[in-house]
Amino acid sequence: MIGSATLAADLITWAFDVHIPLVYTVLGLLWTMPFVEMKGVKSGNTEYFRLTRSMFNYMIVVYAMGGVFGTIITVFLAGLMPVFTNLAGYMLWPVWALAIVAGVLITIPMIGLYYRTFERWSHRRHIALGLIIAVSATIIPAMFRLVFAYTAYPFGTSVIPDSSSAIGFDLAVNVYTAFENPLYLPLFLSTVFASIAFTGIMMLFGYTLSSNSSHSGLGREIGSRLALVFGPLYAVTAAWYLFEVYLHSPTIAWSLFGRPPSNLNSVLYAVYRPVYNLSWDPYAVAILAAVELAVILYLTRHTNRAIAWISAIAGIAMVDLAEGGNLLAHLPYAVVPPQSLAVQLIHQYGITFAITVAKTLQVSTLATVLDYLSIIVNQMPLLLIFSVAMFLFFNVLVLGVIYLALQWRSTK
Repeated sequence: MIGSATLAADLITWAFDVHIPLVYTVLGLLWTMPFVEMKGVKSGNTEYFRLTRSMFNYMIVVYAMGGVFGTIITVFLAGLMPVFTNLAGYMLWPVWALAIVAGVLITIPMIGLYYRTFERWSHRRHIALGLIIAVSATIIPAMFRLVFAYTAYPFGTSVIPDSSSAIGFDLAVNVYTAFENPLYLPLFLSTVFASIAFTGIMMLFGYTLSSNSSHSGLGREIGSRLALVFGPLYAVTAAWYLFEVYLHSPTIAWSLFGRPPSNLNSVLYAVYRPVYNLSWDPYAVAILAAVELAVILYLTRHTNRAIAWISAIAGIAMVDLAEGGNLLAHLPYAVVPPQSLAVQLIHQYGITFAITVAKTLQVSTLATVLDYLSIIVNQMPLLLIFSVAMFLFFNVLVLGVIYLALQWRSTK
């Protein structure tokens, strides 16, 4: 029988693998477009303005799909990982609220205004609006990454026994203290740098396919520069994040590095042992990064559609492996308890209470509703086959829409 926790993790990872490349592209384009338009003002070259408009047209198509998958992830987290929403979601609700306000109430209407004011406002006012939108949109990953940093290392959380609580204890966290989480800054910076670098890869890919447009050469040039500048920045901040993970998040570190971290007390091995050994994941990402670098350097001098496809596939695979690996490395936990907290609880309340806290933070806790889904899947295997077929169809549809958007853009 398929385990409910494994099923939940696989479903959420799938949603991530589709959602992340789309939102990376949106965030990267939002930061790139104002500077492209600014370059047009300084150089007096109108091709920069045409390039900005074509980038915006493509961003709208991607944003429409990325937003849908963002909703899917939220629903999955709420429905399949109630431990996550009960703990990280409940205690950090101001963070979620700020992300929703920035992403829905501010960013979306302003994107509409940005479109309507093309060539109607002065370029300076339009550029200023674009920068405001980029900052507003960046608040979304800034808040979400805070929650993800918290789930990997719930910095500043206190645990107090409470017999009246449904889970036997109360949790408390200071939201302001959560921003001091040592995992947060490298995770957030790596996200921003990765999104801009990934956008550069997609620009290089897209403008190689639409090489007949007047601004394709300019798009290829800017795309390659973005990838070559922000790619290394992403690598540095990602390495910084992994270093902090090794110090503070035993289960994730054990999963990603293939062995327990040296600072983990051997008495606690049974507590923090991960479900998956993902030690191959960082190496795969590094190999794909090397392939991507070679391909980008080649495409800066040659226009080759087949090589451009390799660049796009390697870029998407690299992002998905990095994000998916980081997500699955949490298992069996939805919120990984820090070693310092475990030791503190053992000393203050005994090992039984400490184990109770650890088990409560696992993905499988309170997710029994998934057991019914597991039973149905095992009793009706055709349902699973149908689901896989629909999954493949939808992913082909997503890729087809993106490809058609690229082709449609080239005629503008």
